[in-house]
Formats: sequence, C-alpha cells, structure tokens
Amino acid sequence: MPRSVSKAHTWIFNLLDNKSRLETAYGPIVLDTLYVIGFILQHSLLKSAFVKNLLGRLGLTAAERSIYALTSSLCLHHLINNWLPAQSIVLWQINVDDSEPLWWAFVITHAIGWIVIFGGCVIMDLQELLGIKQAYFSLYNYSEPLAYKSSDLRNLYAHVRHPSFVGLTLILFVTNVMSFDRLLLAVLLTTYMYVAWSTDQRDIVYQKSQLERKKLRLKAQ
Repeated sequence: MPRSVSKAHTWIFNLLDNKSRLETAYGPIVLDTLYVIGFILQHSLLKSAFVKNLLGRLGLTAAERSIYALTSSLCLHHLINNWLPAQSIVLWQINVDDSEPLWWAFVITHAIGWIVIFGGCVIMDLQELLGIKQAYFSLYNYSEPLAYKSSDLRNLYAHVRHPSFVGLTLILFVTNVMSFDRLLLAVLLTTYMYVAWSTDQRDIVYQKSQLERKKLRLKAQ
C-alpha cells in the first residue's frame, strides 16, 4: 500500500466526492459538447463532395466558399452566445495579479497566437479564403482563383484550407484558468484539426522548397 497519495489523485478523489460540483457542471458540459459537435459537423458537411456537387448543380459554385465562411461564422456566433461555463470544475488556476511578468507572459503568448492565425490567413490569400475572389472572378467570367495557383499549392489547400493549428492551440491551452468547459473546447477543436488536416509528403516537400526559396531571396537582398 502506498504511504502517500499524489496531489493529482487527491484532486480527483475530492472532485468525485463532491457531488454538487459534478451536478452543476453536467448540464453546461453536455450542451457545450453539442455546440462544438454542431460546429464540427457544419465544417465537415460543407466541405464534402456531396454538398459541393449539390451547389454545382444549383449554379452556386462561385458562392461555395462564401456560403462555407458565412455558415461557419453563424455556427461560431451561436456557439459563443450560448456557451455555458462550467466553473465549478477548474483543473488549474494561476494567480497573475501578484506577478506582472507572468501576466504579460500570457498576454504575449495569446498575441503571438492571434498574429500567427491572421498572418497565415493573409499569406494564404484572405480574399480567396473568404470567397470574395470567387464571386469577383465569376462576375467577370474569369477562371476560379485556384486555377491561377500552382498544382502543389492547390494540393496543399486541399489538405489544409486555413492555417491556425499552432496559434489556436496556444490560445486554447495556454491560460491561467483552465475550467472544464475550456478544456473540452480545446481538446475537441485541436483533435478535429489534427484529424481533418491530412498533409502528405508532397505538401511537406513543397513547403520546404518554398522556405528555401524565401531564404535565398532574403540573402540576395
């Protein structure tokens, strides 16, 4: 028999013994899980071949990306407005009031995460990502925007449509207060991104070659 019980085990035992805390968190956790699943289903459904073919038959191919972005925004808006915090269960809590450097560490980390997300969207052509270019090009009878990009880049876009894995992971997990509902959101979204984004060897070779080209251009300046 162990002579002592670890702090982690003590925390779990205390949580399981506290029936009121579990009952208080049960309702919010169930509803929050449904909200995240709804967001994930919307993302997966609208990028499926079935929906793309349906929009093509309806003559809405040029609006496909705009519809995707709009419905994603609506689902995200609904998730944010209806999210229920489960603050009765807190996995960790770090007091940053007494430590200004620690407070700034969290602020800077989150700022870096948002900069990575925004910068990645700009690099990957934000107007095309939102569907603005598709509508504009269709209006003037141009080919779709992806037709003007290289085959390697189109292959990468087919596997990773928007950059945010590292940035979003930092924002979700690096926090001074980790409640159970935030952990739920972080785990579900990062797991979905990891599973849904399926880069292959061709994508890796392409990104390495682009990085080398960028280095050579910088050295030439």
